[in-house]
Amino acid sequence: MAGLACEALNRMFQKEQTELVAQALRVELVPYLLKLLEGIGLETLENPSATKAQIVKALKSMSHSLQYGEQVNEILARSSVWSAFKDQKHDLFISESQTAGYLTGPGVAGYLTAGTGTTVLSSVPPPVDNDSGDQG
Repeated sequence: MAGLACEALNRMFQKEQTELVAQALRVELVPYLLKLLEGIGLETLENPSATKAQIVKALKSMSHSLQYGEQVNEILARSSVWSAFKDQKHDLFISESQTAGYLTGPGVAGYLTAGTGTTVLSSVPPPVDNDSGDQG
């Protein structure tokens, strides 16, 4: 469940919720996520690299908070593990997500491939609704 939880955290923090960042600081979520980045607690995951990528993205989103970003950055600056992750491009580690788009698939090292989702989007725009009452 750690992988799903980290993905959910990433998505929540991307929405720039100030109170959520404040709560994360109160419950010491940043140090906990940094421990996960070290690999502690991720040993049994099928794809720990994807989980680490989600953690990094969540931490970066938290650090952009206008009100609490400075506090988050202070915690991150004291971390030796953060310096190893903060400048890396992590999107290529995230795969098999319905919203990820074109990312690497399992067993493909560094090559972009088409997503494996079954949903096919139409290339034709939807029909115009003329019954909307905007006729003048």
